[in-house]
Amino acid sequence: MERLLYFLPAHPQPAYIRFGTSALIMAFFILVQMGLQSQSGFGGLFFLLPGIFLCGLLFDRGSTFLGTALATLYAVYAAPAAPWTAHLLPLGLFVATGLGIGVVAEGFRNELERMVAAEKAKTVLLMELAHRTKNNLAMLSAMMRLQAKQAGVSAADALGDMASRIQVMSQVYDHLTIRAERKVVDAKQYLTEICQHLSASITGTSPVAITARADELYIHSEQAVPIAIIVNELVTNSLKYAFPDGRPGHIHVDLHADSEVVLTVSDNGVGIRTQQPEGVGSRVLSLLSQQLRGTIDYENLDQGCRVTLRMPKPSV
Repeated sequence: MERLLYFLPAHPQPAYIRFGTSALIMAFFILVQMGLQSQSGFGGLFFLLPGIFLCGLLFDRGSTFLGTALATLYAVYAAPAAPWTAHLLPLGLFVATGLGIGVVAEGFRNELERMVAAEKAKTVLLMELAHRTKNNLAMLSAMMRLQAKQAGVSAADALGDMASRIQVMSQVYDHLTIRAERKVVDAKQYLTEICQHLSASITGTSPVAITARADELYIHSEQAVPIAIIVNELVTNSLKYAFPDGRPGHIHVDLHADSEVVLTVSDNGVGIRTQQPEGVGSRVLSLLSQQLRGTIDYENLDQGCRVTLRMPKPSV
């Protein structure tokens, strides 16, 4: 089917090309019909119908109407001498058949174009998905290598951290939406779900509340995974280190979108010891912020700390 479309002229064509070519097509079929009639005496008009179908397939229903009109004029010219009322019914049936065939031909072409376009779009999406999956696996591999270099971290903690990162990477595919032929993610819904998942994971084991607030924002799918991992890292770090001895606390995630995107994760815990923390998580955050063409800053508050990611606002 796709090969057939390659032989058809592109839409739309100028009127003089459509109608001129349609007239030539019908002239050819009329001449063939005249030759058959002179050789065999066969006076049927059925051989003109493929010409009408071809006009509709190549162009549009306007060309079909022209082809039907030319075929009808020939039919009137070639009709044997008889009262005009005797030809009225067969001519009416011929015109209706010609118009119907033309409309079917145009619909067939439109459906063919739609199927080919859908197939191409599916191919592009599959290629993009494969590319994104490859990038995500490369990111996962890099984080695992960083984790392997970290001394003094138990295998259980390392595997738990990695499982959490994989979880947020996989969740992005639940929120993919197609807008303007690009895959985008509803950042508000996505971040809210991540925080709900993290909150559910500590229910009954930690008296820390996790809340989230986000502006309406759509981001490209390739940006969603790094942002989600950043949120996961920061919230997980707060849960691990900001509230020692099982003390209660609050972690808040905020996403604000104006001229730029500002993501903040704050808590009311014990704060951080240095302005530039070290460790696997911090290196992961630094690499991901660079991938987003953004910056990440750490600051201590009167009670707790706040980490801020600033990045350009995506144009979706």
